[in-house]
Amino acid sequence: MTAPSRPDALAVLAPHSLDGRTALVTGGGSGIGRATALLLASLGAQVAVTGRREDALRETASIAADAGAVHGVVTVPCDVREPENVDAMLDVVLAELERIDILVNNAGGQFVAPAESVSYKGFRAVTRLNLDATWYVTTQVAARSMIPSGYGKVVSVTMSPRRGMPGMAHSSAARAAVESLSRTLAVEWGRHGVRVVAVAPGIVHTEAWNRYGLDPAQVSTVIPAGRLESADEVAAMIAFLASPAGDYVTGTTIVVDGGLDVSGPGSAFGTA
Repeated sequence: MTAPSRPDALAVLAPHSLDGRTALVTGGGSGIGRATALLLASLGAQVAVTGRREDALRETASIAADAGAVHGVVTVPCDVREPENVDAMLDVVLAELERIDILVNNAGGQFVAPAESVSYKGFRAVTRLNLDATWYVTTQVAARSMIPSGYGKVVSVTMSPRRGMPGMAHSSAARAAVESLSRTLAVEWGRHGVRVVAVAPGIVHTEAWNRYGLDPAQVSTVIPAGRLESADEVAAMIAFLASPAGDYVTGTTIVVDGGLDVSGPGSAFGTA
């Protein structure tokens, strides 16, 4: 099953609106990360992508080149769960781009399981990726580039429904912590010209989502919008926040979920 795309969702963004900006996207080899990297590049930004799979990152760069991106996409494999790997990755990115104006914390993942069956090791595996890595990448990018340059946009991808999703206790806890962290960093770093926000997508139809083996039509019945979300729609919101139009948005979470949060969590993953 091929994940759907929504190129029409990108049409509102002005060409060249990110000219002169640089961006780093984690988890840039697929799904939301790839869609975001391609969009930022198409709007004129110099983009670096990182993730664990070098082949997937190279595919993102190849797609950007084929689409006519002005700047080539820099690919730097990295496991963001490991601080020393992050340090080395940032050395390469900063050498290539000189600074990082926009950071998109998209790398993440989880497995579906009832809370009482999740082991300590399993819980920590999810929180290390979704929370610890986000904290470390963000603080290091801020310290090494954004604060010294007096400018930065940090967008962290979290998750909706925010009121709870059966089978996602570990990921829900980590994503809620990222949203709280974003609010605090927005207050601390506002005086440095750094804006920090979170974007909470709903159920996004990506190749990774396909691996859950669920029926998109059935899951869509719990979403007021009546369908799953596309990665392009999430990317469009991230690009809006990264653009000058988002300069006055900070310290908040933008929910982009087709109404899933207000309708209730339901049992979209069949674990209730």
